Amino acid sequence: MPKISYSCSVAAALDTVWKLMIEKVEQPQSYLPGVIHSRILQHYGNGVLREVKRDGMLIKEKVVIDRTHGEIHYFLLEHPGFSGRVVNRVVASAAQNPAAPQLLTIELDWTPKDEEAERQLANELPAQVQREVLMLKERAESLEQEDSEPITTPYAFGMTVALPFADAVRRVQEELQKEGFGIISQIDITQKFREKLHKEFRNYLILGACNPGLSYQAFGIELNIGTLLPCNVAIYAVSDSRTVVMAMDPVAALSLVGNPQLTELAHAVQQSMKRAVSAL
Repeated sequence: MPKISYSCSVAAALDTVWKLMIEKVEQPQSYLPGVIHSRILQHYGNGVLREVKRDGMLIKEKVVIDRTHGEIHYFLLEHPGFSGRVVNRVVASAAQNPAAPQLLTIELDWTPKDEEAERQLANELPAQVQREVLMLKERAESLEQEDSEPITTPYAFGMTVALPFADAVRRVQEELQKEGFGIISQIDITQKFREKLHKEFRNYLILGACNPGLSYQAFGIELNIGTLLPCNVAIYAVSDSRTVVMAMDPVAALSLVGNPQLTELAHAVQQSMKRAVSAL
């Protein structure tokens, strides 16, 4: 029998999709219609032995998890109607562009044991495979949208971006440059903690951003403003493919001075910084 396969692009980070695929292994009742019970019978180094009660049938599967290739294989060990396997796969659609959508595929390679199973394979399972893929897509993109909401504090603003740490750092520098900011300082918090404290810490970088023209105006208004400069941008990893970018709010910082001229200038800086962050 030919394989049943359905693929679609997913506008979400690779590890967001992978997290849901793992959740599908552990909680199939949240993803597969008709599942009323499931339990893990045994854990392996690269997977599990799983029992699922679905549509009145008791099904036993060996699940093999291959993170390197982005695949999860479901091998049917006991099923009244079929033998074979299902593969759930997610790969980057453009390896050179970490922000590109991911390609999600479910491939069903089952052999029917009787005529009723053969009918299901021809008439029902193709639509079921498609629904499973689209459900994963919808959930992943929904999670991504929630995570991409702006982050604000009384002293900073920013967002989570679907980029690995190194790519996020590069993009931040590019967008700041477009707004006329240069990087005049760079503090690698991870390295400093390792050197000084012998402690490991997530990837965390602080960039000191400075717009020469705006800085010159600020010093002309308030000579001691150097104590509040440059505008720091904190960049830190939250996963292999997600990074938080937070910029100091110049309005919050420079309003401490109490000079209306400086506050007006701070608003201009703030707008430039916000454009740079939102462009990520």
